[in-house]
Amino acid sequence: MTLKALALAAVLAFAAAGAAPAPSQAQSLVLKGPDGQSKTIGAAELKAMRRTTVKAGFGDHKTYEGVSLTDLLAEVGAPSEVRLHGPALRQVVTVKGTDGFWIPLSIAETSAGFRGTPTILADTVDGAPLAKEEAPFRLIVGGDLKAARSVRMVAEIAVRKLD
Repeated sequence: MTLKALALAAVLAFAAAGAAPAPSQAQSLVLKGPDGQSKTIGAAELKAMRRTTVKAGFGDHKTYEGVSLTDLLAEVGAPSEVRLHGPALRQVVTVKGTDGFWIPLSIAETSAGFRGTPTILADTVDGAPLAKEEAPFRLIVGGDLKAARSVRMVAEIAVRKLD
């Protein structure tokens, strides 16, 4: 291969690495469980799960719909509701967006049983798909009065044990 061909191949590889993800990748997220389990959830699978709504306490008080984090995390073996006591409470959930923003939550903050309002992974707002700058998924922490923990463009949710 000539030097010119190598340079062209390098430029094309570099350009491809920075290209937007394929639609199928853009419409999914990775769940990681406390014991190393991992599962990719697509938009269609999320739509088929039990749905719940949360009226945001910030901004225009829009109504978001999606799946509770409790239900999602159960997909990768995280404790929920009845099992969420004692040592199980020493776990942290991290939620990361494709823009690099991430937040930590205690596992109890993901449970409506502890907070009274659910924390959800939303895919619709006021009955419509999320806007491009939020999509495909947005974390909504029920009861929050500010959007500071409302991760947009969610790509990964992981549970980690602290001990």
